[in-house]
Amino acid sequence: MSEKQDLIKVLNAGSVSLQGSLGNAIQRSIRNRLMKVDYRHLAEPFRDRNERDGRWRCEFWGKIVRSAIRSWQACPDADLLALIRQAVEDIIKTQTDDGCISSYPAELQTKDWDIWGRKYVLLGLARYYRVIEPSEEVRKVMVACLDHLMQQVGPNARNIVYCGHHDGMAATSILGAVVKVYHITGEKRFLDYANWIAEQGGSRKENIYAKALFGYPPAGIGNGKAYEMMSCFEGLLELYRKTGNQEDLETVKRFYQNVREQEIFVTGVGGLKDNCGELWDVGRLKQTRSDAGILGETCVTVTFIRLSMQMLRMTADLHAAEQIERSLYNGILGAMLPDASWWMHCNPTPLSGFASKVRAGDQLPGFGEDCCLAQGPEGLATAALFAVMSDDFGPVINLYEDCQAQVSLLNQNQVRIEISGGYPDSSKVKLQIFPPAEAKFRITLRIPFWSRQTRVRVAGEEYAPQPGSWLKLERVWTPNSEIDMEFDLSLQVHHAPDGSDLVALQRGPIVLAQDSRLGTVGRALPPDLNKLAVQPKNPPPEFARTYRLPDDTLLCDYASAGNRFSPENTLRVWMQSADRGEFTAKRKD
Repeated sequence: MSEKQDLIKVLNAGSVSLQGSLGNAIQRSIRNRLMKVDYRHLAEPFRDRNERDGRWRCEFWGKIVRSAIRSWQACPDADLLALIRQAVEDIIKTQTDDGCISSYPAELQTKDWDIWGRKYVLLGLARYYRVIEPSEEVRKVMVACLDHLMQQVGPNARNIVYCGHHDGMAATSILGAVVKVYHITGEKRFLDYANWIAEQGGSRKENIYAKALFGYPPAGIGNGKAYEMMSCFEGLLELYRKTGNQEDLETVKRFYQNVREQEIFVTGVGGLKDNCGELWDVGRLKQTRSDAGILGETCVTVTFIRLSMQMLRMTADLHAAEQIERSLYNGILGAMLPDASWWMHCNPTPLSGFASKVRAGDQLPGFGEDCCLAQGPEGLATAALFAVMSDDFGPVINLYEDCQAQVSLLNQNQVRIEISGGYPDSSKVKLQIFPPAEAKFRITLRIPFWSRQTRVRVAGEEYAPQPGSWLKLERVWTPNSEIDMEFDLSLQVHHAPDGSDLVALQRGPIVLAQDSRLGTVGRALPPDLNKLAVQPKNPPPEFARTYRLPDDTLLCDYASAGNRFSPENTLRVWMQSADRGEFTAKRKD
C-alpha cells in the first residue's frame, strides 16, 4: 500500500478571487462575522477547564478558527490573519505540562464531548500549520496533545468507542485529525494510532464502515447522526490517502453515494427527524413532508460540502462537484443573514408549506455561540477553493462565477484566468487565458448535469459536451486566448420523490421559491411547467434574484427567500401544481 495523491488539487491561498454572489458573501462574512468574534473568549473554557456540565464549549475554538482560516484562504486579509495568529497563541497557552489541551477537568476527561473538542483543537492547529505557516511550535503542541490522548485512549487504555456521545461516533471522528498530525510530523506512532481508531469501527453499536461497504443506507448505520457520521468517513478517506487501502476508498464512495442519493434535499441541505435537523432519515424522500422533524442543520450541510470536496479531490467525482455547487448557491447562501453576520441552525420547515427562516440562538446560554454559526463561514469560503483547481495537466474549472485565478503549471509557470459573464444568472460565460507566453497545457471544464445543452467555442472550434462530463481542452494557449461557453438555463422541474403532485423549480444551479413579499405563498403554479421559460426580472430591494413566470407569478432564489428572518416572511420551495388547485393548508400566523 502506498500514499495516494489527489487527482484534483486545491490552489494556494489567495489564488482565486471570486467576484459574484459567493465572492461578495465571503467578503461580508469576514467583515461582519469573523472580524467581530471574541477569539479570547473561545479559549476561556480551555484556560479554566470548567466544562463540568457535559457540554460542548470545547468545539467552538476549533470550528471558528477553521472557518477563519478557510476564509483567509479565500480572501487573504491582514486583520483577519492577525486575529487567527492571536487565537492560536491563546490556545497554545492553555496547554499543560502533560501536553493536554482540554476544556474538561482531569477527572472528566475522555467523557461527554471532551475528545470531540480536542479533535477540533487539532483540526484548527493543523489547518493553521498547513495553510498559514509551518510553525515548529504548533507542530510540537499537536504532538504533545496527541501523545497525551494516546495515554488515555488507545490499545492499552480506554477503547475510543466507549468515549463520548452517539455510541462513540463523536469521539471516533478524531480519526481525520490524527491522520493530519501524522501527515505533518511523519511520526509512525500516529499512523498506527489512526489505524487502531479505524479498526474499532466508529461505534460501539456496530462497525459503521463495514455496514457502509455492504451498502446499508445512512439512516440504518449507527444511530443515524449525520454530522458525526460523515466526520468519521472524512477521517477514513484521510487514512486512505496515507495507506492506499482500496477497501477504505470503496467504503467512503458507497457511503457518499448513498448520502447523496438518499438524504440530500433539493436545496443541497441534509438532516431531519429530530428538532434540530441532525439525523439521516431518508431525507430525499421525506423532504416534502411536514411530519419529518425539523429540516436541515447547517453543520450537516457544511460537513457534506467538506466530504464532497474530499471526494472531488480524490476521485474527480462529477456528482460531488454538482452537489457542492447546489449546496453553495442554495443551502449555504440561504442559511445566512444577507449581511452574513449570523446564520441559522435549522433550515425552513416544512419546505412544502409556509415556513420561515430563524436565526441560530445562543446554543449554550451565556456563551454566545452556536455550532452552525461557527461552521457556516467555512462552508461559504469553500467556494473559492472549489471554483478553480488544478490537476497534473493544468487548470480545472468547476464554477463559472466571475473571478480571477492564478494557476501554477508543473513547469512552475503561472497562468492567469479571468471568468466573466454574470454566472449563474447569464447563460453566456467567457474565460480568458493568460499564460506568460505561448504554452501547451490542458484546461478541464466541468459541464454541469443541469445544463442539457452546453456549447463551447475555442479558436473557431465548437464543442457540444454531454451534461455531467469533463471537457478536456489540450492545446497551445497564447496570451488572451478565449473560451466562450453557453449553458442551458431552461427551467428544470423536480417532481416530489414521494410521488405527490408537488414540484420544485430550478434554473441553472439556483432553486426557486415563493416568498410572501412577492405574492401568495401557496398559490398553485401554472400548468405545463415543462413548457415554461422562466423570465428573469430586475429584483426589488432585499432580493438577489426574482423571476416572472408567464402567468405573472413571481418567484425568487432560495437564498433570498425569507431573508428577513421573521415569522411574517414565509417561503415555500415544494409548490403545488395547478392540476390539484390551491394549496389548502393554513398559513402560519
